[in-house]
Amino acid sequence: MYSPRIDEKLIPVIYRRAKSIKKPMTKVVNEILTAELCEDFYCRNCNNKISADQGSKEGYCDKCNSSVFLLTTSQ
Repeated sequence: MYSPRIDEKLIPVIYRRAKSIKKPMTKVVNEILTAELCEDFYCRNCNNKISADQGSKEGYCDKCNSSVFLLTTSQ
């Protein structure tokens, strides 16, 4: 299977984010890509699936009990 390389300048950024939320770097990258590429929305804090109206810029995570800004491929 093809394994694309991550740009070297992004590694420190991913590392710091992963360390700050105490998750492995691979999980952080997967969460970012899933949120950006998939039609469904996921909470960036807990990766819980979020229901939101089409075109919404904000959703609500029932698991975290918090508002979450949504990212789509068009933003």
